[in-house]
Amino acid sequence: MVRILHLAIAPLFAAVLGAQQFIETFPVDGAGAPAGWTAQNGTWQVIGGRLQSTSGGSWVYITRNGLIAQDCVLDGEFFYNTATAVQFAGLTARYQGPGDSNTLMCKIQNNGGVADFDRVFLYERGASGNTFVDIPGGTVDAYCRMIVLGGEFWMEVDANRDGIYELATPRRVITLMTGAGLLGMNAYQTSEMDNFEYHDAVLVPSTGSVPHIGTSFSLDLNVDPNEVFLGALSTGNAGIPFIVEPRAIPLTPDGVFFATLGVGALGLSGISDAAGLATISIPIPANPVLIGLTLFTSAFTVDGSRTFGVGKISNEQAFTIVQ
Repeated sequence: MVRILHLAIAPLFAAVLGAQQFIETFPVDGAGAPAGWTAQNGTWQVIGGRLQSTSGGSWVYITRNGLIAQDCVLDGEFFYNTATAVQFAGLTARYQGPGDSNTLMCKIQNNGGVADFDRVFLYERGASGNTFVDIPGGTVDAYCRMIVLGGEFWMEVDANRDGIYELATPRRVITLMTGAGLLGMNAYQTSEMDNFEYHDAVLVPSTGSVPHIGTSFSLDLNVDPNEVFLGALSTGNAGIPFIVEPRAIPLTPDGVFFATLGVGALGLSGISDAAGLATISIPIPANPVLIGLTLFTSAFTVDGSRTFGVGKISNEQAFTIVQ
């Protein structure tokens, strides 16, 4: 199986895109919702290859047609626009609406003062309260990630865009939006958005697991029950695009990738259990030379009916080896 996948994936390296089960780069400028998207409320435009709300001071939502999920990882790239002060943009999951209601949403926001994004928020619209974390030093552009898993959701931020999500909110318990819903983005005022990505498999570190040398680092993979999966490690997350459709494996096709693809001794192959859960357990040698090394891992399910036999694709998960 691994050799077959090597042969299938190798021709795809000619082009490099970001990581995704689905990706949208908003390539065509124009007024209104871009092709394949539905404005749930408010008005929208694509300008300079970026999505932007034109609704002013309203909380507005836009969803991608055909994308419906209960658990998922969403990624996006967000840019501060100096045309207004207080502004935000973000990601939306389990959207049922209408308008600004019945959805999970996260956002990166400027609250006034310095012209940058300085805080991120989680909301369950329809439930009370919010969860927020400040961004140390602020940023004018960032990658943001939204993880929705079971009865919780949270947000991660890569403020310096180096591929490592260094800031995370606490997990927020979901009280109302417990079923599947539409996926998309949200905005207020002039913030700009790009590179929307959807992952239909969720990969997160196991609770309490830390990548110490001489131990094993464990991650939880959430897919459907009884699915065969393969995973790999890599030194980057440049992406291995499928070319023929907007999907990619979110790793760099380097020597580490090929050496580890599907290696059972690293926990990078197996079958999910009756709950759709599998564990990747990566043994880390007791070698101090490894301290400070950052690796990325991702996994995908095997589905002969899909392109190149690849079914669901997880987000990449970065980890840095420590003493």
